[in-house]
Amino acid sequence: MGLPYFKPFVPDAARTKTVLKLAGPVMAANLTQTLINQFDTILVGHLPKEYSIAGQAALGYSVLLHWMVGGFVGAISVGTQAMTARRLGEDNRPGAGGVLFNSIMLALMAGTFVTVLAIVFTRPLFALFTSNEQVLALGVPYTQARFAGILSMVGTLSFKAFFDGLGKTHYHLMVAVGMNVVNAVLAYMLVFGFWGIPGMNVVGAGIAATVASYFGLFGMLAFALKTSHRKDFNIFRASNFRWKTIGGIARLSVPSGIATVFVMTGFLLFFKWVGMLDEAVMSGPLDPMDTASIAWLGSFSGLPVDSTTFESLVNIHAPVNEAATKVIIDILFLSIMACMGLGIATATLVSQNMGRRQPEEAEKYGWTAVRIGAWFAGILGVAALIWPDAAMGIFTQDPEVVEVGRTPLRIVAAGEFAIGFGLVLAQALFGAGASRFVMKVEIALHVGVLVPLSYVLAIPLGLKLNGIFIAAIVYVVLLALFMTLKFRSGTWKSIRI
Repeated sequence: MGLPYFKPFVPDAARTKTVLKLAGPVMAANLTQTLINQFDTILVGHLPKEYSIAGQAALGYSVLLHWMVGGFVGAISVGTQAMTARRLGEDNRPGAGGVLFNSIMLALMAGTFVTVLAIVFTRPLFALFTSNEQVLALGVPYTQARFAGILSMVGTLSFKAFFDGLGKTHYHLMVAVGMNVVNAVLAYMLVFGFWGIPGMNVVGAGIAATVASYFGLFGMLAFALKTSHRKDFNIFRASNFRWKTIGGIARLSVPSGIATVFVMTGFLLFFKWVGMLDEAVMSGPLDPMDTASIAWLGSFSGLPVDSTTFESLVNIHAPVNEAATKVIIDILFLSIMACMGLGIATATLVSQNMGRRQPEEAEKYGWTAVRIGAWFAGILGVAALIWPDAAMGIFTQDPEVVEVGRTPLRIVAAGEFAIGFGLVLAQALFGAGASRFVMKVEIALHVGVLVPLSYVLAIPLGLKLNGIFIAAIVYVVLLALFMTLKFRSGTWKSIRI
């Protein structure tokens, strides 16, 4: 087996072509879909200051909450993709179609239940991580609007996992482009107002994102209804319903879902420490907001609109550290989502080759993909390291946000290459069926490293936002190390799905 990661860091040419042919559409789709969140950040950054800084901070919490809740249920994509690819590798097309049918049933049941529950408990859930009334007033309605799209998100991921498992990764790219067009047009109109209708500010962006997500669901359904797919895979037949298949999907997916909850909770606590930094800042009050703005905030926060409320709100300090953190995460998401896409394609190649009884070939594809991911993330990291102001300037017009975020961005950009190792190999292990190992590592690193280390460095040791992101890069490097060691061990090659 050797030590492939000690070889010259150049991917195998033939396998690179295969990986990129499959991964290219997934990476592009992930980056395109990420633009929905990033477009929201950009739009909110162009609102008046009483909305822009607190609004961007609110989006930071909201995106993590959305992925914590939606990602737990959406983890059914892990089991769906692995089982679909394995059935295809075994040349069992009706079996692959049965996986999708049962995945859709699971998505409908779990997605509907979690959507309702999440909307009802949005405010108490949000309030666990911030007490800033401006952030709550803007973030709660935006998050509720995004939670309304959990069902569509889970359903879309179910179809996407099926087609990714077949190697037809371009379908989701086509749908993702359409979703972004719908989101961009609708978000701009709803945030700023149109045809005499007043702008809805931050919550308008949330509504637009959810409408776009349902557009994506129906787009993926349309591809599944194509005659060739219905005939080859016999997808939409009631006789496909199998509790055993649903159980198999759940068995592979639940560890990923649990890991997602811990990961997002860890990052939410990470954000909470950032909020504590903002609470400690005594740089003077915000510029006074007009009565209309206070009334609008009060209508969502439930606070009485009187002189006391006005006085309290105008003296809340702008959450500059939280806004800067959201911008930095949006910049990193270019690497994160691209490497996730590369990893998803790698999971398909690993699982298909395992189905063909070719584990050594599966391993070679894994090492090829991780080299590509490390190069991609590393180049983006170098760019952010050299031009941090330009990178942050895409998402915010506030000079104080750029000033606060410049050094933390450079810190995390210096180790950005490790994202390629950690995320690509984690997905490859999901494809092999080693989801429990990935779950255990993620939980251990968040509970034992990211959350406590970020707190200690930022607050007791006084490194502030720099300490927060030093902890983040330590977490990323350790994740890359553990995933690399596990993949190299080869113990995943004996897993049956």
